[in-house]
Amino acid sequence: MNGAKKGGWLGQMGLNKGGGNINWYPGHMAAATRAIRQRLKLTDLVIEVRDARIPLSSTNEDLQPMLAGKRRVIALNKQDLANRNLMHVSNF
Repeated sequence: MNGAKKGGWLGQMGLNKGGGNINWYPGHMAAATRAIRQRLKLTDLVIEVRDARIPLSSTNEDLQPMLAGKRRVIALNKQDLANRNLMHVSNF
């Protein structure tokens, strides 16, 4: 498949012949973020799942302002893959 064709994989990634911005944020992720924002308005408690290997980097920064006033539980998945020497309990 030729990615340079209009609508090919280069176009889907936001790459174009003349350069310009790369749109790395896929449409399905934007739609999911919008849906989460709508549901957060009705939510009292949030269970946030983060990657234990990168607990701070695996947050969704776009949602943090809406989560600020919410009670939440932060669950760390993939703990078996995380460096045990670096894991400790802290306030995120």
